[in-house]
Amino acid sequence: MNIIDLATKSMQTAIKAVVDTIKTTTDATKTGVDNLNVKQDTVLEKIQNGELKRNVAIFDKPGTYTWTCPEGVEEIRLTMFAGGGSGSIILSGSGGGTYALGGGGGSYVDNRYIKVVPGTTYQLIVGPGGVPASYVGGGSGVNGNTGGASSAFGLICNGGSGGYAHSATWSTVPQAYGNSPLCNKGTTNTMNGTSTTIADIYALSNTNFGQGGSSTSQLSGGGAGFGDGGNGGDGAQVESKPIGYGAGSGAITGNLNIAISTRKGGDGIIIIEY
Repeated sequence: MNIIDLATKSMQTAIKAVVDTIKTTTDATKTGVDNLNVKQDTVLEKIQNGELKRNVAIFDKPGTYTWTCPEGVEEIRLTMFAGGGSGSIILSGSGGGTYALGGGGGSYVDNRYIKVVPGTTYQLIVGPGGVPASYVGGGSGVNGNTGGASSAFGLICNGGSGGYAHSATWSTVPQAYGNSPLCNKGTTNTMNGTSTTIADIYALSNTNFGQGGSSTSQLSGGGAGFGDGGNGGDGAQVESKPIGYGAGSGAITGNLNIAISTRKGGDGIIIIEY
């Protein structure tokens, strides 16, 4: 074989190698495009089937529940309230300087993003509202009752405190706390607008979701939750205004020897958006 034949054969081999490389790259590109088309078809099917629409799971009754994180979900947005406290009771005609306080709102989580693991089952607890304070005659007043704690994803929100009866001055019920900086402090009872004892009580009565209940000269409303707190007022009047989830009920007054009860504090709630 002469030199020209050798050169020609060598060139042909080199060209074939380049062509083979181009073919391999083309095949790989085609495979990648095919895989991408399959993924796009899968996403399209999920969209058409409604699987990629934003979902919301709501738990608004006291109790223990489970929620299993769906495939592909690695973060959720959580709103959670503990149960609100119930208001207190005093006798009508009690002297000046005698007050009854509404219940406090439960501590809460306000639209916080939480990391989750797909396929994991999480336990949820929705706390009940504080049971009503009951007066059946005798004595001079009855304190309200604390609401139950709510918990989810390792976060615990404690329930709102019950209102105090016969507080010497306008004051606040203790604010409820959670176990993490992700938890907001619970709200407190509203104040009488003419009181100068604690000027910022009214601001502490509201949340982004509601306002504290209204107060009278001696009876305060409950702190807000996921909705408004209950109003303070005469126990003989049936209050029609709903009490929000996690909100406190208002304080009331009643007559001697007449059985009377405050309203129950608002039950907690857990809302999961994913």
